[in-house]
Amino acid sequence: MAERDVTGDALGDAVGPAGSVVLEDRAGVAVLHVEGALDLALAPKLRQLAERAARSRPALLVIDLTDVTFLASAGMAELVRAHRGQAATAPLRVVARGRITLRPLELTRLTDELAIYPSLSEALAR
Repeated sequence: MAERDVTGDALGDAVGPAGSVVLEDRAGVAVLHVEGALDLALAPKLRQLAERAARSRPALLVIDLTDVTFLASAGMAELVRAHRGQAATAPLRVVARGRITLRPLELTRLTDELAIYPSLSEALAR
């Protein structure tokens, strides 16, 4: 039986009506795949799984926003928290491209702070 959090969701993934976050281990690299609207509803799940990933002390944490359909300020706040928060134990790389994800990061100047990559394969390259 899979571990469950206080909401009853299986740890390692978080699926809701508007989106999902899935944690994958790729040979010591933690990859969080986010799908759907990364807003106030999904941001806490991203935080929870980013903190869980950090506890495993990965060499690198990658947050893949390729399948995000909306990036709200709550989602961007979680990216910053993963980058410089107390649980930030590994370098963070963010996969973002296009108008939906990259443009909000540019407008808020988070592209100056976060390591942004156009594809997951480029973010995983060491």
